[in-house]
Amino acid sequence: MLVRQELSYYRTPLLRLPSLERLFARGDSKIYAKYEGVNPTGTHKDRAAALHVQRALEGGFRVLTAGTCGNFGVSLAYYSRMVGAKAVIFVPRRYTLERMADLRRYGAQLVFVDGSYEDAVEKSVRAASDNGWYDANPGSSNTSVNFEAYSALAYEIAWELGDPPTTVALPVGNGTTLAGVHMGFKRLKDLGYIESVPRMIGVTTVHGNSAIDSFLSGRDSAVPTPSVKETKYNEPLVSMISFDGDAALRALRESGGGALRVPDRVMLGHSRLLRELEGIDVLPASASVVEALRSLDGGTHVLVFTSRWHLP
Repeated sequence: MLVRQELSYYRTPLLRLPSLERLFARGDSKIYAKYEGVNPTGTHKDRAAALHVQRALEGGFRVLTAGTCGNFGVSLAYYSRMVGAKAVIFVPRRYTLERMADLRRYGAQLVFVDGSYEDAVEKSVRAASDNGWYDANPGSSNTSVNFEAYSALAYEIAWELGDPPTTVALPVGNGTTLAGVHMGFKRLKDLGYIESVPRMIGVTTVHGNSAIDSFLSGRDSAVPTPSVKETKYNEPLVSMISFDGDAALRALRESGGGALRVPDRVMLGHSRLLRELEGIDVLPASASVVEALRSLDGGTHVLVFTSRWHLP
């Protein structure tokens, strides 16, 4: 199957970051970047989208839908078009939507929603139910597909390093990627391939994220954040409702991990730092994970950069 061939393409690079080591490393620390920007549409969302399209075809679906602020919709449209399926993408009208040209280029049917990202997801879920479409939304009946797709990041990191890293830092929106990567490391440990699971560090915006706000306030489960502020830079991170927040909280707690919130100016600064010192183009929301290095001691640390700045 064509999509399965695309899935076999993935093995994104794990890059040593010598300049960041000089700036942030303590003791004999080693710092690596797992760089998802080389994926076909420029983000880690390709992993989940390709697998959703594969599962949709196996289930006899020819239409897939999701609510999105950009990147996942582009990925879903890209892989749907490859196999002759159709992607119906619900997008919040007020969002920046810098990837609108890509959504149109890949043939997505766009449905604009007057409301938040969460409203777009809700309308997409309802449309899937009413029309018999495949529901690719986070937190939906097919959300386990996302965890499975992102668990491959853990396999690749462990394979490249030979041993699990001390910590893995990831940007957090819905919490899906963090939970999936943790699941991958847990699976490797259960199978006897590694002896320990790395600490997971979740990084998000200061302007509201349900999963991280709940974790930092000591809650047992993710609860909605009452007030959020969307900006041009934090849209992938800001989240009134983190649809996979509970799974992210479990991953943080089980791994003995931590979390932090980063303002836009710091995200932008880290994005410029990566471009100028390491030659990596990373969107500010993704570059936010660099801030985690300030609180990490010796060991091997992997920063998962989920996107690239210069999008196709």
